[in-house]
Amino acid sequence: MKRTTSNADSTPTRRDDIPEHLKTFFSRQHPEFASIFEAVNALPIDDTHCHFITDRDAITTPQRYLERISLAGFPIASYFPDGVYAQWLTGDEEIKHALNQKYDIQRIVSGITSDIGESVFVKLLVKELAHFLGCEARLEAVIEARNERGKDYWSYINILFHDVNIANIMLETGVREGRGAKEFERFEEAILPCKSHRIARIETIQDELFQMNITFDEFERRFVERLLEVLDGNGNFGKRSFGMKSYLLPEIGLIRPLYDRGPAEASWIALRNSFDQRDKMDREEAGQITKDLCRYTFTLTLEECLKRDMPMQIHTGDGEAPWVILRNQDPFFLEEVCRFDKNNMMRMPKIIPLHAGYPSVGKAAWLSHLYPNCYFELSIMTPFVHQSLYQRYLQVMEAVPLSKILFASDTYHIPELYWLAGRWGKRYLAQALTDYVVGGSMDFEEAIEGARMILYKNNRRLYNLSLD
Repeated sequence: MKRTTSNADSTPTRRDDIPEHLKTFFSRQHPEFASIFEAVNALPIDDTHCHFITDRDAITTPQRYLERISLAGFPIASYFPDGVYAQWLTGDEEIKHALNQKYDIQRIVSGITSDIGESVFVKLLVKELAHFLGCEARLEAVIEARNERGKDYWSYINILFHDVNIANIMLETGVREGRGAKEFERFEEAILPCKSHRIARIETIQDELFQMNITFDEFERRFVERLLEVLDGNGNFGKRSFGMKSYLLPEIGLIRPLYDRGPAEASWIALRNSFDQRDKMDREEAGQITKDLCRYTFTLTLEECLKRDMPMQIHTGDGEAPWVILRNQDPFFLEEVCRFDKNNMMRMPKIIPLHAGYPSVGKAAWLSHLYPNCYFELSIMTPFVHQSLYQRYLQVMEAVPLSKILFASDTYHIPELYWLAGRWGKRYLAQALTDYVVGGSMDFEEAIEGARMILYKNNRRLYNLSLD
């Protein structure tokens, strides 16, 4: 059988590049796996949902690295009074000592990060990075070698992108860590020749306006004006957007589109009347006050996306507790959004539930199976599920057409997440596809074409991109 890869495919990883800890894994695979992996590993990647990297983690410590890479470490500042943890991180030894005496910060942080360090995810990460960086497979040695690379951090990031052949990213600009246009541009320059297309977040627009003591009519006017600037002009930190993202689901659960201005105006008035008390409210109470207002802005935004044939990404599944309400993030809570009924007709906007709906992967897959305009995106599950991605990918592909699956990482803070997602995603995708080839469901060429669709073709078609 003649086996080929497309002209877009790059040179595959050499067999002698396989780390020692993986040789047993490779030897246990079906003989067909080697040729499938070689072809899949050569393919370019489009990351359909990810975030920019700053240089604040160029030089780090083992403890800080674990905190920054783990979702469990993401909200450490929330375990202390507002501003205390930032003061502790940046303070001198005297300030750290005083804050430790009062808030027991070091013990709490050490407890969280030491548990993270005992995860299978980190143990595998250390082995992979040790091979890549040419050092001993201990976290301390990996961080030391990484810090050496961090002296030229932007070049290091470029090497990570090149190593797994990331060709394009859809960069969601809602996670900024206080940074702006200059920092976005610096990151995009660093990853060249990888191309970047930006996605804007609804909350970025509305949060600017929520602070203003204005009428609802004025709020609505300004919101639409900013939205159009983001979609059609340079309102996304100096560039246009190729789609939108919503973080509404974890705030309110079931999203029902709202066209009626009346409830939205009442919600705006309630927000204004409660503004001085919001810091004292629990997360559910605060979410209920703005619920109808946010449903209305969501609906306005989705209408504009539909007019432009632009996708809407929606945060689904995964975590970021304690900021979000985990029980609200069921993928089935997006059914009314997928329908987007008006005048007794479903209108099919492009909907992308994010993060594989993880851990409710089956629900997200079935939603994508049932609704032609609903897609399936693989981030967070990729790379955090690591070895079990093989089973998860099988679970997804048994329900979702290959033409609707989108590769993504949701990378934040740490650039190695881009690299790990690419490395592990290709490896375990090849393993899952091997099962289908061995079982007779697909032949070799169908499997590799399926990988092309998942890794880059579907993203380019969905966003109407041409990267040639």
